[in-house]
Amino acid sequence: MGHDDWIYSISWQPSSDRLALLSASADNSLAIWQSEESSGVWYSTTRLGEISTQKGSTTATGSTGGFWVGLWSPNGDSLVSLGRTGSWRMWDHDKGNGRWIQRLAISGHTKSVNDVVWSKDGSYLLSTSSDQTTRLHATWRHGLDQSWHEMARPQIHGYDINCIASVSQSQFVSGADEKLLRVFDEPRDTAELLAKLSKIEPLTQNELPGSATIPVLGLSNKSMDYDPNNESDTDSHTLNEAGREQQEAGDGEKAHLQVPPFENRLGRHTLWPESEKLYGHGYEISAVAASHDGSLLATACKASALDHAVIRLYTTKDWRELKPALKAHSSTIHALSFSEDDSYLLSVGRDRQWAVFERDGLQEENYFLKSANLHAHKRQILATSWIPIEAGRIFVTASRDMSVKLWQIKAVAVECFMIIKTSSAAAAIDVAPILVNGDVLISVGLETGIVKLFLLDPHSWAVKSSHALDDT
Repeated sequence: MGHDDWIYSISWQPSSDRLALLSASADNSLAIWQSEESSGVWYSTTRLGEISTQKGSTTATGSTGGFWVGLWSPNGDSLVSLGRTGSWRMWDHDKGNGRWIQRLAISGHTKSVNDVVWSKDGSYLLSTSSDQTTRLHATWRHGLDQSWHEMARPQIHGYDINCIASVSQSQFVSGADEKLLRVFDEPRDTAELLAKLSKIEPLTQNELPGSATIPVLGLSNKSMDYDPNNESDTDSHTLNEAGREQQEAGDGEKAHLQVPPFENRLGRHTLWPESEKLYGHGYEISAVAASHDGSLLATACKASALDHAVIRLYTTKDWRELKPALKAHSSTIHALSFSEDDSYLLSVGRDRQWAVFERDGLQEENYFLKSANLHAHKRQILATSWIPIEAGRIFVTASRDMSVKLWQIKAVAVECFMIIKTSSAAAAIDVAPILVNGDVLISVGLETGIVKLFLLDPHSWAVKSSHALDDT
């Protein structure tokens, strides 16, 4: 049997007494072809990958989307393939039983990474990308060794994903090129996987939902908890049957899982169920931030008018929007950041200004505008961060005007007291959450791809040292 879709590459096996041809196809499979000795007829002796039921399947369905290339190792005993989801797959030939055994390989995003965030306890890292996926990365602890791997793919979406915020160890919120935000809860399978491979113990394992799947033509990850008693109608029967089949398939792989999951499991059995949708914005989501105590969520969308250039707050307890929305900007807000103690909420945007909102002392869910600077920079502000609170109420802004500015919140005003010039547009910024040997450490990402570190004395605010990170 041949391939069912476009063949991307073919390659002859080197160093072999018998000719063999490897083909990689968009039907999610690799095939090894050899000729029958007596008749000379060529046929497929081995099929690797996945047998897809959908021609031209895409990443939006959770499938691999096909293999771009298949390559033999120089001795012909191993082969690798690169899939359209950004993952390499590797197989070694076991000559004893004539089988090809899949090995652990490398995975990653295929387009620009738009946002990254640590879980609230710092145990794993979430990244989100224009390749329309959110990926979970954690340390694989095996014996005395440890290495970082993609452990789950919580979200496979139909829109480019722009921003992400961690609400708790088992929950995150993402915003994409759509008018709503989506809330995801960690399923039991992921919690068990992280506990087994990364030694990350779940906080409330008994309350965690089951695995999830994406319905055909859908964008929402649906929980697929199998309930044999729920057969009341056709829809519930369909969901239960799908849940049973997926649970059995996932349990079969999970039982002997001793290494980080391969691509076929990442794309199908590590999705997180979606628990809430947050409405209110009129355009694509541009920024999201969660308070440090996890009780509030601040969000913003792309905007060209005052009515949409607002910050909407939601409580994470019941996902209720707190009205009225916070107003200060005139166009798209690029970044949001809560202060260390959540007393302040900071926003920066395309309109070249920043705005500081202060928490209401009587009603802690509410914030009010404390100060705004309409001409903070000469060009749009792309990023912001807070200095550790022991150094004062100070925040930093990074702008396309090739400068980083430090601002101090005082009783009656917010003043700029320091400017750091950069060689190109400052596109990203973050401050170390603690003082490093008593000094403030600021990292700045430049548009040219350079990352610069600045070490500042918190008393004189002189730059003690600065250097660019290189490949070493």
